[in-house]
Amino acid sequence: MIKLTEEMVIARTRISDLSSVKKLNCWGADLQDVSLLRRMPNVEVLALSVNQIRSLADFKNCYQLQELYIRKNNIKDLRDVCYLRGLSSLRNLWLADNPCSQEDGYRLAVLRTLPQLEKLDDVPIKPEEIEGL
Repeated sequence: MIKLTEEMVIARTRISDLSSVKKLNCWGADLQDVSLLRRMPNVEVLALSVNQIRSLADFKNCYQLQELYIRKNNIKDLRDVCYLRGLSSLRNLWLADNPCSQEDGYRLAVLRTLPQLEKLDDVPIKPEEIEGL
């Protein structure tokens, strides 16, 4: 299992204090364990597509998160989106190509949980989509 480590974050961002990291790109790093994110409350942009991440639980303390790119991972349970509910700054979520995105009513379920989103899976949210929530 490949784990996101402090050394990996420092190497990619050149910032030694985890709480100061604003952007992190670990696209295609084959990561499974991203629990280190719990120590990164100020991160604003996370690019973690094409990994082996199974849950969104480790993102719940990323209170400043605005953009989360997590497509092509292994998130199976659509209820995991609830872990992102407290992230009021989150505007852009790209969750496509995960097993959970194949569920019936996927887009509506995500928008019900995260009505502040402006874009889901690179598709802007239309006003009529959120009117009926």
